Amino acid sequence: MPRRPPKLALLTALALATGTACSRGGDRDVRTRALATFAGEGRPAALDPDRPLEALRLSGDDAAARAGSFAWEAKVAWTVARPGAAPVHLVERHRIRQLATGEFEVSADLDPGAGPGSGTGKQVVYAGGMTYARGQWAPFRERPTDRGRDARRFRDESFRMAADVADLFGPALSAQPSGEASFLGRRARRYVLSLADAAQPKPPPPPAALPGGKYDPETRKRLDFLEGRAPTALSGEMLVDAATGLPLSISLRGAFSQQSDPQLRADLELDAAVRALGGEVAAVQAPRGALADERKPKGVARALEAAGLRQRGAAPAEEEEAQPEE
Repeated sequence: MPRRPPKLALLTALALATGTACSRGGDRDVRTRALATFAGEGRPAALDPDRPLEALRLSGDDAAARAGSFAWEAKVAWTVARPGAAPVHLVERHRIRQLATGEFEVSADLDPGAGPGSGTGKQVVYAGGMTYARGQWAPFRERPTDRGRDARRFRDESFRMAADVADLFGPALSAQPSGEASFLGRRARRYVLSLADAAQPKPPPPPAALPGGKYDPETRKRLDFLEGRAPTALSGEMLVDAATGLPLSISLRGAFSQQSDPQLRADLELDAAVRALGGEVAAVQAPRGALADERKPKGVARALEAAGLRQRGAAPAEEEEAQPEE
């Protein structure tokens, strides 16, 4: 199953604002290192009050194991501006329904602010042991060889989106306890998010295997921000379920500049929250009318047939049997 590029809309906005073409695939080293600290077995059953941001790194399966079924929504808006260029505004939206039984549905959409038809997105359903996926403008198809693997990865890239944002701030993000609150009828610990006076880590040297020992100009522009970003503003709050450590809600407003280009400014707004818990979460079912998996699209075969080049004795493309599963 094709994977959704995991990097936030920031890279797209940054590319447009600086005139650089790039994909959202980007460098994932920061996120990979951070998630590695929470990998493996033996995770604590409840929140560590001294490390509240670790709650943002839960997977969908871990969250459901702790708190049961849940529905969750998030939105991140980025605005990137620099003198001499029009500001670029992008919005990324995510929705998840995760059942305690393991089934889930997740969708992710990106609006690049270029008008109708410019948005992209993907929706994945895992139900009855089968993965179903579709692009924003395409029908659902079965993905029998996925067995939920890439579906879970896609879900967790959405669910850990707030962790991506936290990693961008790094040690400059401070989360301080501020009493308790009630959220969806559950007792929650409240944390105030603010900008701490912390030095950013130095960027790593380029890999020795690079041609000439340096990055190409377009990659260098992206890394100048990702590795040379300077947090300039941050405020917000986070609510974490006191009993299970499930992040119930987080709102954050922040801004960055760039060490090599102080005139560049990136503003973000993050809002994410659990919308329902337990029996209030709607069932997840296989999509009706989902098409069978098509490993080898027959577009070329149909074109050859239309040109009168069908191999003698071969059945028309429409009558060909589906390719066997790998």
